[in-house]
Amino acid sequence: MKPDHQFLDDLTPTSNRVEPADLVTDPDAISWDEHCDMLVVGVGLAGVCAALRASEDAALDVIAIDRGEGGGASKLSGGVVYMGGGTKAQKEAGIADDPENMANYLGFETGNIVSPETVHRFATASASFQNWLETYGARFGGPATEEKTSYPNDASLYYSGNELTVPGRERATPAPRGHRAKPEGGGEPTKLSGQYLLPPLLRSMQAKANVRFFRQTRATRLIVDNKGAVIGIEVERMPSGFAAWRHAKAMALVNNIVASVLGLTSKLQGTIIKLEAEKTRTLRIRVRKGVVLSAGGFTYNRAMMAKTAPDYLKSHPLGTIADDGSGIKLGMSVGGKTGSLDRISAWKFLYQPENWVKSCTVGPDGKRLVGEEYYGARTGEAVFSKAGGKGWMIMDQPLQQMVQEEIDGMDKMLFQKIQFRATQKDYTVSAPTLEELADKIGVPGNVMAETITTYNQHIAKGEPDPFGKSEKYRRPIETGPYFATDIGDSLKLSPIPALTMGGLLVDEESGQVLSNDGGTVPGLYAAGRTAVGICSHYYVSGLSLGDCVFSGLRAAETIRGNGGTAALVDA
Repeated sequence: MKPDHQFLDDLTPTSNRVEPADLVTDPDAISWDEHCDMLVVGVGLAGVCAALRASEDAALDVIAIDRGEGGGASKLSGGVVYMGGGTKAQKEAGIADDPENMANYLGFETGNIVSPETVHRFATASASFQNWLETYGARFGGPATEEKTSYPNDASLYYSGNELTVPGRERATPAPRGHRAKPEGGGEPTKLSGQYLLPPLLRSMQAKANVRFFRQTRATRLIVDNKGAVIGIEVERMPSGFAAWRHAKAMALVNNIVASVLGLTSKLQGTIIKLEAEKTRTLRIRVRKGVVLSAGGFTYNRAMMAKTAPDYLKSHPLGTIADDGSGIKLGMSVGGKTGSLDRISAWKFLYQPENWVKSCTVGPDGKRLVGEEYYGARTGEAVFSKAGGKGWMIMDQPLQQMVQEEIDGMDKMLFQKIQFRATQKDYTVSAPTLEELADKIGVPGNVMAETITTYNQHIAKGEPDPFGKSEKYRRPIETGPYFATDIGDSLKLSPIPALTMGGLLVDEESGQVLSNDGGTVPGLYAAGRTAVGICSHYYVSGLSLGDCVFSGLRAAETIRGNGGTAALVDA
Protein backbone atom coordinates (compact mmCIF):
# COMPACT_ATOMS: atom_id res chain seq x y z
CA MET A 1 0.00 0.00 0.00
CA LYS A 2 1.44 3.37 -1.08
CA PRO A 3 -0.81 6.16 0.14
CA ASP A 4 -0.79 9.40 -1.84
CA HIS A 5 -0.79 12.15 0.81
CA GLN A 6 -0.67 15.07 -1.62
CA PHE A 7 -4.16 16.29 -0.71
CA LEU A 8 -4.86 14.62 2.61
CA ASP A 9 -4.09 17.74 4.62
CA ASP A 10 -6.13 20.17 2.52
CA LEU A 11 -8.31 22.11 4.91
CA THR A 12 -10.94 24.60 3.73
CA PRO A 13 -13.91 26.04 5.65
CA THR A 14 -15.98 23.08 4.43
CA SER A 15 -13.39 20.34 4.62
CA ASN A 16 -13.87 17.06 6.43
CA ARG A 17 -10.38 16.08 7.51
CA VAL A 18 -9.28 12.62 6.41
CA GLU A 19 -6.83 10.77 8.62
CA PRO A 20 -4.26 8.22 7.43
CA ALA A 21 -5.57 4.68 7.43
CA ASP A 22 -5.47 2.69 10.66
CA LEU A 23 -3.63 -0.62 10.34
CA VAL A 24 -5.14 -3.44 12.43
CA THR A 25 -3.16 -6.66 12.55
CA ASP A 26 -5.87 -8.71 14.28
CA PRO A 27 -9.42 -7.50 13.51
CA ASP A 28 -10.90 -9.92 16.02
CA ALA A 29 -8.80 -8.58 18.87
CA ILE A 30 -10.24 -5.05 18.88
CA SER A 31 -13.59 -3.64 19.92
CA TRP A 32 -16.02 -2.65 17.13
CA ASP A 33 -19.08 -0.48 17.70
CA GLU A 34 -21.00 -1.81 14.71
CA HIS A 35 -20.75 -4.59 12.13
CA CYS A 36 -22.08 -4.88 8.57
CA ASP A 37 -21.39 -6.57 5.25
CA MET A 38 -21.37 -3.43 3.11
CA LEU A 39 -20.99 0.21 4.10
CA VAL A 40 -21.86 3.14 1.84
CA VAL A 41 -20.18 6.52 2.42
CA GLY A 42 -22.39 9.29 1.03
CA VAL A 43 -26.04 8.76 0.15
CA GLY A 44 -26.66 10.74 -3.01
CA LEU A 45 -27.96 8.91 -6.06
CA ALA A 46 -24.91 6.64 -6.39
CA GLY A 47 -24.98 5.72 -2.70
CA VAL A 48 -28.71 5.10 -2.45
CA CYS A 49 -28.61 2.95 -5.61
CA ALA A 50 -25.74 0.90 -4.16
CA ALA A 51 -27.58 0.42 -0.85
CA LEU A 52 -30.89 -0.48 -2.50
CA ARG A 53 -29.31 -2.97 -4.90
CA ALA A 54 -27.33 -4.63 -2.12
CA SER A 55 -30.44 -4.80 0.08
CA GLU A 56 -32.15 -6.98 -2.53
CA ASP A 57 -29.99 -9.76 -1.11
CA ALA A 58 -31.72 -10.30 2.22
CA ALA A 59 -28.60 -11.96 3.64
CA LEU A 60 -26.56 -8.77 3.35
CA ASP A 61 -26.43 -6.31 6.25
CA VAL A 62 -25.94 -2.75 4.92
CA ILE A 63 -25.05 0.50 6.66
CA ALA A 64 -25.31 3.79 4.77
CA ILE A 65 -23.84 6.98 6.24
CA ASP A 66 -24.22 10.60 5.18
CA ARG A 67 -22.83 13.86 6.51
CA GLY A 68 -26.29 15.40 6.16
CA GLU A 69 -29.79 14.01 5.81
CA GLY A 70 -29.10 12.17 2.55
CA GLY A 71 -29.60 13.19 -1.05
CA GLY A 72 -26.38 15.14 -1.52
CA ALA A 73 -25.78 17.09 -4.72
CA SER A 74 -28.17 14.73 -6.51
CA LYS A 75 -31.12 16.09 -4.54
CA LEU A 76 -30.15 19.67 -5.41
CA SER A 77 -29.78 18.85 -9.10
CA GLY A 78 -32.21 19.10 -11.97
CA GLY A 79 -33.04 15.43 -11.43
CA VAL A 80 -32.32 14.47 -15.04
CA VAL A 81 -31.08 10.92 -15.61
CA TYR A 82 -29.41 10.19 -18.94
CA MET A 83 -30.66 6.79 -20.02
CA GLY A 84 -31.68 5.31 -23.34
CA GLY A 85 -31.36 2.32 -25.59
CA GLY A 86 -35.12 1.82 -25.40
CA THR A 87 -36.42 2.97 -22.00
CA LYS A 88 -40.10 2.73 -21.14
CA ALA A 89 -40.49 6.50 -21.51
CA GLN A 90 -38.87 6.46 -24.95
CA LYS A 91 -41.12 3.64 -26.13
CA GLU A 92 -44.25 5.34 -24.81
CA ALA A 93 -43.27 8.52 -26.70
CA GLY A 94 -42.70 6.55 -29.91
CA ILE A 95 -38.94 7.24 -29.89
CA ALA A 96 -36.71 4.64 -31.50
CA ASP A 97 -33.40 4.00 -29.77
CA ASP A 98 -31.16 1.03 -29.09
CA PRO A 99 -27.96 0.46 -27.11
CA GLU A 100 -25.72 0.43 -30.19
CA ASN A 101 -27.08 3.77 -31.38
CA MET A 102 -26.72 5.27 -27.90
CA ALA A 103 -23.15 3.99 -27.52
CA ASN A 104 -22.21 5.42 -30.93
CA TYR A 105 -23.30 8.87 -29.78
CA LEU A 106 -21.73 8.61 -26.32
CA GLY A 107 -18.36 7.84 -27.89
CA PHE A 108 -18.38 11.51 -28.96
CA GLU A 109 -18.74 12.63 -25.33
CA THR A 110 -16.67 10.06 -23.46
CA GLY A 111 -13.52 10.11 -25.59
CA ASN A 112 -11.10 7.64 -24.04
CA ILE A 113 -12.05 8.33 -20.42
CA VAL A 114 -13.56 4.84 -20.24
CA SER A 115 -13.31 1.95 -22.66
CA PRO A 116 -15.74 1.50 -25.59
CA GLU A 117 -16.85 -1.72 -23.94
CA THR A 118 -17.87 0.16 -20.79
CA VAL A 119 -19.76 2.74 -22.85
CA HIS A 120 -21.68 -0.07 -24.53
CA ARG A 121 -22.37 -1.78 -21.20
CA PHE A 122 -23.70 1.51 -19.83
CA ALA A 123 -25.93 2.03 -22.88
CA THR A 124 -27.28 -1.51 -22.62
CA ALA A 125 -27.85 -1.35 -18.86
CA SER A 126 -29.48 2.08 -18.99
CA ALA A 127 -32.48 0.73 -20.86
CA SER A 128 -33.53 -0.92 -17.58
CA PHE A 129 -32.72 1.97 -15.22
CA GLN A 130 -36.18 3.55 -15.40
CA ASN A 131 -38.01 0.33 -14.48
CA TRP A 132 -35.64 -0.35 -11.57
CA LEU A 133 -35.80 3.20 -10.19
CA GLU A 134 -39.57 3.21 -10.45
CA THR A 135 -39.81 0.08 -8.28
CA TYR A 136 -38.47 2.32 -5.51
CA GLY A 137 -40.82 5.24 -6.08
CA ALA A 138 -39.10 7.40 -8.72
CA ARG A 139 -41.26 8.50 -11.66
CA PHE A 140 -40.41 9.28 -15.29
CA GLY A 141 -42.28 9.61 -18.56
CA GLY A 142 -43.35 12.13 -21.17
CA PRO A 143 -44.10 14.44 -22.70
CA ALA A 144 -41.08 14.70 -24.97
CA THR A 145 -39.92 17.95 -26.55
CA GLU A 146 -37.87 18.89 -29.59
CA GLU A 147 -37.07 22.32 -28.12
CA LYS A 148 -33.41 23.16 -27.56
CA THR A 149 -33.37 23.79 -23.86
CA SER A 150 -30.94 23.66 -20.97
CA TYR A 151 -33.77 22.46 -18.74
CA PRO A 152 -37.31 21.51 -19.78
CA ASN A 153 -39.88 23.36 -17.69
CA ASP A 154 -42.84 21.80 -19.49
CA ALA A 155 -41.48 18.43 -20.65
CA SER A 156 -39.86 15.38 -19.06
CA LEU A 157 -37.98 13.79 -21.96
CA TYR A 158 -35.61 15.90 -24.06
CA TYR A 159 -32.34 16.15 -25.97
CA SER A 160 -30.11 16.90 -23.01
CA GLY A 161 -26.78 16.78 -24.83
CA ASN A 162 -25.29 17.30 -28.29
CA GLU A 163 -27.38 14.68 -30.07
CA LEU A 164 -28.79 17.17 -32.59
CA THR A 165 -25.51 18.90 -33.45
CA VAL A 166 -23.74 18.16 -36.73
CA PRO A 167 -21.11 15.88 -35.10
CA GLY A 168 -23.81 14.18 -33.02
CA ARG A 169 -25.91 13.41 -36.09
CA GLU A 170 -22.87 12.10 -37.94
CA ARG A 171 -22.35 9.46 -35.28
CA ALA A 172 -25.87 8.31 -34.43
CA THR A 173 -29.56 8.81 -35.03
CA PRO A 174 -30.60 11.47 -32.50
CA ALA A 175 -32.82 10.34 -29.66
CA PRO A 176 -33.85 12.27 -26.53
CA ARG A 177 -32.34 10.56 -23.49
CA GLY A 178 -32.61 13.21 -20.78
CA HIS A 179 -35.30 11.82 -18.43
CA ARG A 180 -36.47 14.45 -15.94
CA ALA A 181 -37.91 12.93 -12.76
CA LYS A 182 -41.59 13.68 -12.14
CA PRO A 183 -43.64 14.16 -8.96
CA GLU A 184 -44.69 10.90 -7.31
CA GLY A 185 -48.38 11.77 -7.18
CA GLY A 186 -48.62 12.95 -10.78
CA GLY A 187 -49.01 16.49 -12.03
CA GLU A 188 -46.47 18.83 -13.53
CA PRO A 189 -43.05 19.49 -11.95
CA THR A 190 -42.86 22.85 -10.18
CA LYS A 191 -39.29 22.65 -8.85
CA LEU A 192 -35.93 21.14 -9.72
CA SER A 193 -36.52 17.41 -10.11
CA GLY A 194 -33.73 16.22 -7.84
CA GLN A 195 -36.34 16.89 -5.15
CA TYR A 196 -38.64 14.37 -6.85
CA LEU A 197 -35.98 11.77 -7.58
CA LEU A 198 -34.11 11.34 -4.29
CA PRO A 199 -36.81 11.44 -1.56
CA PRO A 200 -38.70 8.30 -2.69
CA LEU A 201 -35.44 6.39 -3.12
CA LEU A 202 -34.26 7.44 0.34
CA ARG A 203 -37.58 6.41 1.89
CA SER A 204 -37.39 3.05 0.14
CA MET A 205 -33.85 2.52 1.43
CA GLN A 206 -34.86 3.34 5.00
CA ALA A 207 -37.78 0.92 4.77
CA LYS A 208 -35.44 -1.98 4.04
CA ALA A 209 -35.09 -4.31 7.00
CA ASN A 210 -31.43 -5.00 6.25
CA VAL A 211 -30.34 -1.34 5.80
CA ARG A 212 -29.39 1.03 8.61
CA PHE A 213 -29.06 4.73 7.75
CA PHE A 214 -26.76 6.84 9.92
CA ARG A 215 -27.44 10.53 9.27
CA GLN A 216 -25.09 13.36 10.28
CA THR A 217 -22.18 10.95 10.20
CA ARG A 218 -18.75 11.72 8.73
CA ALA A 219 -16.22 9.16 7.59
CA THR A 220 -12.76 10.17 8.79
CA ARG A 221 -10.52 7.11 8.49
CA LEU A 222 -10.42 3.74 6.75
CA ILE A 223 -9.27 0.68 8.68
CA VAL A 224 -7.11 -1.92 6.92
CA ASP A 225 -5.57 -5.28 7.78
CA ASN A 226 -1.94 -6.24 7.34
CA LYS A 227 -2.57 -7.21 3.71
CA GLY A 228 -3.91 -3.74 2.85
CA ALA A 229 -7.53 -4.83 2.59
CA VAL A 230 -10.19 -2.40 3.82
CA ILE A 231 -11.96 -4.09 6.71
CA GLY A 232 -13.67 -1.19 8.44
CA ILE A 233 -14.14 2.52 8.85
CA GLU A 234 -13.97 5.12 11.59
CA VAL A 235 -16.72 7.74 11.63
CA GLU A 236 -17.88 10.70 13.70
CA ARG A 237 -21.63 10.49 14.37
CA MET A 238 -23.85 13.16 15.88
CA PRO A 239 -26.32 11.85 18.48
CA SER A 240 -29.93 12.96 18.23
CA GLY A 241 -30.88 16.09 20.14
CA PHE A 242 -30.71 19.85 19.89
CA ALA A 243 -27.21 19.89 18.34
CA ALA A 244 -28.35 17.48 15.63
CA TRP A 245 -31.38 19.69 14.94
CA ARG A 246 -29.15 22.78 14.61
CA HIS A 247 -26.78 20.87 12.36
CA ALA A 248 -29.60 19.72 10.07
CA LYS A 249 -31.03 23.24 9.78
CA ALA A 250 -27.61 24.75 9.07
CA MET A 251 -26.87 22.11 6.42
CA ALA A 252 -30.19 22.78 4.68
CA LEU A 253 -29.53 26.52 4.58
CA VAL A 254 -25.89 26.33 3.55
CA ASN A 255 -26.78 24.05 0.66
CA ASN A 256 -29.46 26.40 -0.64
CA ILE A 257 -28.42 27.44 -4.15
CA VAL A 258 -29.79 30.98 -4.00
CA ALA A 259 -28.23 31.67 -0.59
CA SER A 260 -24.92 30.28 -1.84
CA VAL A 261 -24.92 32.47 -4.97
CA LEU A 262 -25.64 35.54 -2.84
CA GLY A 263 -22.75 34.71 -0.50
CA LEU A 264 -24.88 34.27 2.62
CA THR A 265 -23.53 30.91 3.81
CA SER A 266 -20.01 31.42 5.20
CA LYS A 267 -21.07 31.80 8.85
CA LEU A 268 -23.29 28.72 8.58
CA GLN A 269 -20.33 26.69 7.39
CA GLY A 270 -18.45 27.65 10.53
CA THR A 271 -21.43 26.60 12.67
CA ILE A 272 -21.51 23.20 10.97
CA ILE A 273 -17.78 22.62 11.43
CA LYS A 274 -17.97 23.59 15.11
CA LEU A 275 -20.93 21.31 15.84
CA GLU A 276 -19.22 18.41 14.11
CA ALA A 277 -16.03 19.00 16.08
CA GLU A 278 -17.72 19.31 19.48
CA LYS A 279 -20.87 17.19 19.42
CA THR A 280 -20.06 13.99 17.54
CA ARG A 281 -18.80 10.72 18.93
CA THR A 282 -16.41 8.24 17.31
CA LEU A 283 -17.63 4.87 16.03
CA ARG A 284 -15.54 2.05 14.56
CA ILE A 285 -17.50 -0.09 12.14
CA ARG A 286 -16.35 -3.54 10.99
CA VAL A 287 -17.15 -4.11 7.32
CA ARG A 288 -16.99 -7.70 6.12
CA LYS A 289 -17.37 -7.39 2.33
CA GLY A 290 -16.84 -3.87 1.04
CA VAL A 291 -16.89 -0.11 1.56
CA VAL A 292 -18.42 1.97 -1.26
CA LEU A 293 -17.15 5.55 -1.44
CA SER A 294 -19.87 7.70 -3.01
CA ALA A 295 -19.29 11.00 -1.22
CA GLY A 296 -19.27 13.31 -4.24
CA GLY A 297 -16.49 15.38 -5.75
CA PHE A 298 -14.43 18.33 -4.49
CA THR A 299 -15.94 21.47 -5.97
CA TYR A 300 -16.21 22.98 -2.46
CA ASN A 301 -12.54 22.29 -1.70
CA ARG A 302 -10.93 25.30 -3.35
CA ALA A 303 -7.49 24.41 -1.99
CA MET A 304 -7.68 21.08 -3.81
CA MET A 305 -9.00 22.76 -6.97
CA ALA A 306 -6.17 25.30 -6.85
CA LYS A 307 -3.75 22.38 -7.22
CA THR A 308 -5.67 20.46 -9.86
CA ALA A 309 -7.79 22.92 -11.88
CA PRO A 310 -6.73 26.51 -11.07
CA ASP A 311 -8.37 27.95 -14.21
CA TYR A 312 -11.79 27.17 -12.71
CA LEU A 313 -11.46 28.85 -9.32
CA LYS A 314 -13.93 31.58 -10.32
CA SER A 315 -16.62 29.02 -11.08
CA HIS A 316 -19.47 28.66 -8.59
CA PRO A 317 -19.39 25.38 -6.65
CA LEU A 318 -22.41 23.24 -7.49
CA GLY A 319 -23.31 20.67 -4.88
CA THR A 320 -23.21 20.58 -1.10
CA ILE A 321 -20.42 21.53 1.29
CA ALA A 322 -19.80 17.78 1.67
CA ASP A 323 -18.36 17.87 -1.87
CA ASP A 324 -14.98 18.59 -0.33
CA GLY A 325 -12.97 15.69 -1.71
CA SER A 326 -13.10 13.64 1.48
CA GLY A 327 -14.35 10.52 -0.32
CA ILE A 328 -11.54 10.75 -2.85
CA LYS A 329 -9.02 11.37 -0.08
CA LEU A 330 -10.24 8.34 1.86
CA GLY A 331 -9.41 6.22 -1.17
CA MET A 332 -6.03 7.91 -1.57
CA SER A 333 -5.21 7.18 2.08
CA VAL A 334 -5.06 3.45 1.28
CA GLY A 335 -3.18 3.77 -1.98
CA GLY A 336 -6.12 4.40 -4.28
CA LYS A 337 -5.19 5.75 -7.70
CA THR A 338 -6.72 8.99 -8.97
CA GLY A 339 -7.31 10.38 -12.44
CA SER A 340 -8.75 13.35 -14.33
CA LEU A 341 -8.61 15.64 -11.28
CA ASP A 342 -8.18 18.53 -13.69
CA ARG A 343 -11.49 17.76 -15.45
CA ILE A 344 -14.21 20.23 -14.49
CA SER A 345 -17.69 20.57 -15.94
CA ALA A 346 -18.63 24.26 -15.89
CA TRP A 347 -21.91 25.24 -17.55
CA LYS A 348 -22.64 28.38 -19.50
CA PHE A 349 -25.77 27.70 -21.48
CA LEU A 350 -26.52 29.79 -24.56
CA TYR A 351 -30.08 28.44 -24.50
CA GLN A 352 -32.79 28.79 -23.43
CA PRO A 353 -33.91 31.15 -24.89
CA GLU A 354 -33.24 29.10 -28.00
CA ASN A 355 -32.59 32.23 -30.08
CA TRP A 356 -29.39 32.90 -28.15
CA VAL A 357 -27.89 30.00 -30.11
CA LYS A 358 -28.14 32.19 -33.23
CA SER A 359 -25.58 34.62 -31.81
CA CYS A 360 -21.85 34.56 -32.52
CA THR A 361 -19.64 34.18 -29.46
CA VAL A 362 -16.28 35.93 -29.13
CA GLY A 363 -13.48 35.82 -26.61
CA PRO A 364 -11.24 38.67 -25.36
CA ASP A 365 -9.15 38.41 -28.53
CA GLY A 366 -12.23 39.19 -30.66
CA LYS A 367 -12.15 35.77 -32.31
CA ARG A 368 -14.97 33.26 -32.28
CA LEU A 369 -15.07 31.35 -29.03
CA VAL A 370 -17.18 28.22 -29.38
CA GLY A 371 -19.91 26.52 -31.39
CA GLU A 372 -22.96 28.20 -29.89
CA GLU A 373 -25.20 25.16 -30.30
CA TYR A 374 -23.10 22.87 -28.14
CA TYR A 375 -24.04 21.81 -24.64
CA GLY A 376 -23.18 24.40 -21.99
CA ALA A 377 -20.23 22.46 -20.57
CA ARG A 378 -18.31 23.01 -23.79
CA THR A 379 -19.03 26.73 -23.61
CA GLY A 380 -17.90 26.78 -19.99
CA GLU A 381 -14.69 24.98 -20.88
CA ALA A 382 -13.98 27.51 -23.64
CA VAL A 383 -14.62 30.45 -21.29
CA PHE A 384 -12.28 29.17 -18.59
CA SER A 385 -9.60 27.24 -20.47
CA LYS A 386 -9.44 29.19 -23.72
CA ALA A 387 -10.53 32.73 -22.89
CA GLY A 388 -9.32 33.41 -19.35
CA GLY A 389 -12.86 33.59 -17.96
CA LYS A 390 -14.22 36.05 -20.54
CA GLY A 391 -16.69 35.79 -23.40
CA TRP A 392 -19.65 37.50 -25.07
CA MET A 393 -22.58 36.66 -27.32
CA ILE A 394 -22.75 39.14 -30.21
CA MET A 395 -26.18 39.91 -31.66
CA ASP A 396 -27.78 42.49 -33.91
CA GLN A 397 -30.98 44.38 -33.16
CA PRO A 398 -33.44 41.89 -34.78
CA LEU A 399 -31.88 38.96 -32.96
CA GLN A 400 -31.86 40.78 -29.62
CA GLN A 401 -35.56 41.51 -30.13
CA MET A 402 -36.23 37.83 -30.88
CA VAL A 403 -34.41 36.86 -27.70
CA GLN A 404 -36.38 39.30 -25.54
CA GLU A 405 -39.72 38.20 -26.98
CA GLU A 406 -38.84 34.56 -26.33
CA ILE A 407 -37.85 35.31 -22.73
CA ASP A 408 -41.08 37.25 -22.17
CA GLY A 409 -43.14 34.28 -23.34
CA MET A 410 -41.37 31.61 -21.27
CA ASP A 411 -42.58 29.92 -18.10
CA LYS A 412 -39.69 30.51 -15.72
CA MET A 413 -38.61 29.31 -12.29
CA LEU A 414 -37.48 31.94 -9.78
CA PHE A 415 -33.76 31.45 -10.38
CA GLN A 416 -34.35 31.73 -14.14
CA LYS A 417 -36.29 34.98 -13.70
CA ILE A 418 -33.41 36.43 -11.67
CA GLN A 419 -30.78 35.35 -14.19
CA PHE A 420 -32.66 36.52 -17.29
CA ARG A 421 -33.40 39.93 -15.79
CA ALA A 422 -29.77 40.45 -14.78
CA THR A 423 -28.50 39.18 -18.12
CA GLN A 424 -30.67 41.48 -20.22
CA LYS A 425 -30.43 44.60 -18.04
CA ASP A 426 -27.03 44.41 -16.36
CA TYR A 427 -24.87 42.10 -18.46
CA THR A 428 -25.79 43.31 -21.97
CA VAL A 429 -24.43 46.44 -23.66
CA SER A 430 -25.14 47.93 -27.08
CA ALA A 431 -23.55 50.26 -29.63
CA PRO A 432 -24.35 51.51 -33.13
CA THR A 433 -21.41 49.70 -34.77
CA LEU A 434 -19.44 46.54 -34.12
CA GLU A 435 -16.25 48.56 -33.61
CA GLU A 436 -17.88 50.73 -30.95
CA LEU A 437 -19.36 47.64 -29.29
CA ALA A 438 -15.94 46.01 -29.22
CA ASP A 439 -14.52 49.10 -27.56
CA LYS A 440 -17.19 48.92 -24.84
CA ILE A 441 -16.34 45.33 -23.95
CA GLY A 442 -12.60 45.77 -24.34
CA VAL A 443 -11.81 43.54 -27.31
CA PRO A 444 -9.96 44.48 -30.55
CA GLY A 445 -12.53 46.17 -32.77
CA ASN A 446 -10.99 45.23 -36.11
CA VAL A 447 -10.68 41.60 -35.09
CA MET A 448 -14.24 41.31 -33.82
CA ALA A 449 -15.63 43.03 -36.91
CA GLU A 450 -13.69 40.60 -39.10
CA THR A 451 -15.01 37.67 -37.03
CA ILE A 452 -18.61 38.74 -37.64
CA THR A 453 -17.93 39.45 -41.33
CA THR A 454 -16.47 35.96 -41.79
CA TYR A 455 -19.39 34.44 -39.85
CA ASN A 456 -21.86 36.19 -42.19
CA GLN A 457 -19.92 35.24 -45.34
CA HIS A 458 -20.08 31.52 -44.58
CA ILE A 459 -23.86 31.86 -44.33
CA ALA A 460 -24.17 33.93 -47.52
CA LYS A 461 -22.07 31.46 -49.50
CA GLY A 462 -23.97 28.44 -48.21
CA GLU A 463 -20.81 27.02 -46.63
CA PRO A 464 -20.91 24.76 -43.55
CA ASP A 465 -20.29 26.51 -40.28
CA PRO A 466 -16.63 25.97 -39.28
CA PHE A 467 -17.74 25.32 -35.68
CA GLY A 468 -20.42 22.81 -36.71
CA LYS A 469 -23.53 24.88 -36.00
CA SER A 470 -26.73 23.46 -37.52
CA GLU A 471 -28.37 25.41 -40.33
CA LYS A 472 -31.51 26.17 -38.31
CA TYR A 473 -29.47 28.32 -35.92
CA ARG A 474 -27.53 30.31 -38.52
CA ARG A 475 -28.53 33.86 -39.47
CA PRO A 476 -26.39 36.86 -40.42
CA ILE A 477 -25.59 39.49 -37.80
CA GLU A 478 -25.77 42.68 -39.83
CA THR A 479 -28.40 45.19 -38.62
CA GLY A 480 -27.38 47.70 -35.96
CA PRO A 481 -27.46 48.56 -33.21
CA TYR A 482 -25.38 45.61 -32.02
CA PHE A 483 -25.47 43.89 -28.63
CA ALA A 484 -22.92 42.02 -26.51
CA THR A 485 -24.17 39.81 -23.70
CA ASP A 486 -21.51 38.84 -21.15
CA ILE A 487 -21.05 35.09 -20.60
CA GLY A 488 -17.91 35.39 -18.46
CA ASP A 489 -17.03 34.12 -15.02
CA SER A 490 -17.64 37.26 -12.92
CA LEU A 491 -21.42 37.67 -13.07
CA LYS A 492 -22.85 37.46 -9.56
CA LEU A 493 -26.45 36.79 -10.61
CA SER A 494 -25.52 34.57 -13.54
CA PRO A 495 -22.55 32.57 -12.26
CA ILE A 496 -20.95 29.62 -14.04
CA PRO A 497 -21.61 26.60 -11.81
CA ALA A 498 -19.18 23.71 -11.83
CA LEU A 499 -18.74 20.11 -10.75
CA THR A 500 -15.45 18.22 -10.51
CA MET A 501 -15.35 15.20 -12.81
CA GLY A 502 -12.19 13.42 -11.66
CA GLY A 503 -11.68 11.10 -8.75
CA LEU A 504 -10.63 7.58 -7.89
CA LEU A 505 -9.89 5.27 -10.79
CA VAL A 506 -11.86 2.04 -10.67
CA ASP A 507 -11.91 -1.29 -12.41
CA GLU A 508 -14.59 -0.71 -15.04
CA GLU A 509 -16.23 -4.10 -14.61
CA SER A 510 -16.27 -4.35 -10.82
CA GLY A 511 -16.09 -0.76 -9.52
CA GLN A 512 -13.16 -1.67 -7.25
CA VAL A 513 -10.70 1.15 -6.61
CA LEU A 514 -7.44 0.73 -8.52
CA SER A 515 -4.23 0.80 -6.52
CA ASN A 516 -1.08 2.82 -7.11
CA ASP A 517 0.74 -0.52 -6.73
CA GLY A 518 -1.19 -2.05 -9.63
CA GLY A 519 -4.30 -4.17 -9.19
CA THR A 520 -7.08 -3.08 -6.87
CA VAL A 521 -7.55 -2.10 -3.23
CA PRO A 522 -9.27 -5.11 -1.62
CA GLY A 523 -12.62 -4.27 -0.09
CA LEU A 524 -12.86 -0.75 -1.53
CA TYR A 525 -15.22 0.54 -4.24
CA ALA A 526 -16.06 3.99 -5.59
CA ALA A 527 -19.11 5.37 -7.37
CA GLY A 528 -20.62 8.63 -8.55
CA ARG A 529 -18.42 11.71 -8.58
CA THR A 530 -15.98 10.17 -6.14
CA ALA A 531 -14.88 8.06 -9.11
CA VAL A 532 -13.90 8.65 -12.71
CA GLY A 533 -16.89 7.57 -14.77
CA ILE A 534 -18.89 7.83 -17.98
CA CYS A 535 -19.33 11.62 -17.65
CA SER A 536 -15.77 12.51 -16.71
CA HIS A 537 -14.57 13.62 -20.17
CA TYR A 538 -17.46 15.73 -21.45
CA TYR A 539 -20.58 16.19 -19.39
CA VAL A 540 -24.10 16.42 -20.79
CA SER A 541 -27.20 16.88 -18.64
CA GLY A 542 -28.17 13.73 -16.83
CA LEU A 543 -24.98 11.82 -17.61
CA SER A 544 -23.61 12.25 -14.08
CA LEU A 545 -26.85 10.94 -12.53
CA GLY A 546 -26.95 8.16 -15.13
CA ASP A 547 -23.41 7.24 -14.16
CA CYS A 548 -24.40 7.38 -10.47
CA VAL A 549 -27.04 4.73 -11.10
CA PHE A 550 -24.66 2.62 -13.19
CA SER A 551 -21.67 2.82 -10.85
CA GLY A 552 -23.73 2.41 -7.68
CA LEU A 553 -25.40 -0.71 -9.03
CA ARG A 554 -22.07 -2.03 -10.34
CA ALA A 555 -20.40 -1.86 -6.92
CA ALA A 556 -23.37 -3.52 -5.23
CA GLU A 557 -23.50 -6.33 -7.77
CA THR A 558 -19.80 -7.03 -7.29
CA ILE A 559 -20.17 -7.14 -3.51
CA ARG A 560 -23.18 -9.42 -3.90
CA GLY A 561 -21.02 -11.73 -6.03
CA ASN A 562 -23.01 -11.25 -9.24
CA GLY A 563 -20.20 -10.04 -11.46
CA GLY A 564 -20.50 -6.25 -11.45
CA THR A 565 -21.51 -4.85 -14.83
CA ALA A 566 -22.23 -8.32 -16.20
CA ALA A 567 -25.28 -8.51 -13.96
CA LEU A 568 -26.45 -5.05 -15.10
CA VAL A 569 -26.22 -5.90 -18.79
CA ASP A 570 -28.11 -9.14 -18.23
CA ALA A 571 -30.89 -7.38 -16.26
